[in-house]
Amino acid sequence: MKIMTAVGSLALFASIGWAEPPTLPAKKALTPDALKAQIEALKAAKVAWREIAWKSCLLEGLKESRAKNKPALLWVFIDRPIDDARC
Repeated sequence: MKIMTAVGSLALFASIGWAEPPTLPAKKALTPDALKAQIEALKAAKVAWREIAWKSCLLEGLKESRAKNKPALLWVFIDRPIDDARC
């Protein structure tokens, strides 16, 4: 019985553990244009926030907001170190 178990285990390991991995197809080197085309295909065609005319000046943004009777979105980002004594 022990011999049957050992032979069965050996056959199992040989079929599962020692099998050669499948070969993958070789990848072609992409040209910059082909790579750019793949990237563009992944992007969404029409996204609303890309059509917004973003303003870097708060006063210009507020002026346009009032003229079009639309709300203004203010995004503030301060990049200062934590140990900055000016704050």
